[in-house]
Amino acid sequence: MKSVNVALIGCGYWGSKLKRYIEEDDSFYLVKVSNSKTDLNEVWQDTTLPAVVVATPMATHYGIVKAALLAGKSVLCAKPLALKTAECEELKELAEERGLPLLVGYTWTFSRALQQAKTIVKGRQIGKVLGFFLITRQWGRFGRENVYWLLASHLLSILDMFLPIAGFSFSPTELVCRNDKIESALLSFKGEGVVGQLDVSINYPGKEFSVAVYGEEGTIVYNPLTAPCLRLERYDGKKEQCFIDESNNLALAIKAFGQMLHGNKEGNVARAVAVTRVIEGLGLDK
Repeated sequence: MKSVNVALIGCGYWGSKLKRYIEEDDSFYLVKVSNSKTDLNEVWQDTTLPAVVVATPMATHYGIVKAALLAGKSVLCAKPLALKTAECEELKELAEERGLPLLVGYTWTFSRALQQAKTIVKGRQIGKVLGFFLITRQWGRFGRENVYWLLASHLLSILDMFLPIAGFSFSPTELVCRNDKIESALLSFKGEGVVGQLDVSINYPGKEFSVAVYGEEGTIVYNPLTAPCLRLERYDGKKEQCFIDESNNLALAIKAFGQMLHGNKEGNVARAVAVTRVIEGLGLDK
């Protein structure tokens, strides 16, 4: 595929990671790097730039993505797309009206191992799904946003890969709140015969990440920090293991954006809207 000129907006912690993968991907040529505090008119007016990658603070996503779409740019935006459901829906409609690719960087949904897990579930190798337990804990460096936006949003996007999260009801429980920000929490959910829980923390002395899917005939466990990263154990004794390098899922997100620009990949804006709707619906004021 021919390389596409792209601008990166946001050059902080996450932006620096994206910069590396953009530069390593032959689908793109990184022309410009800006930040959210600079005048972006130069980017919007540059007709040689058909695409932008947005990695600015969460609260700025809506305004920047909207301006990019109005300027005729395709967009890859770090999660969440916006902090309000109405804003997400507006951006979705704007992208569709203008025929512009819009992809949201829910990184784990690009995981090859999780895609394999989805295939296992769809093939009913563990029977009817009964529940999920998803965990992500780490020592936080991001004190400006609550843990629901920072981490639970990722787990919600994973859950939505298996079953539409619009079909669940959610109930939050705060565990640690510091400086008016929720740092550790549980998010229980149920619906359509399925129950589960998200366990998230940026106040944890270590790093954990796992997804367990429980079925009537077996269980799947995904953990990108171990080898194998994916294990299937059926109650009839059958076992399967999957060894996949899960260290470059962000690179897969960049690749997916390139495929979208060439019409070879569907977007995930509906999922982004659903995730924001769930978190906004929790009625949190922190």
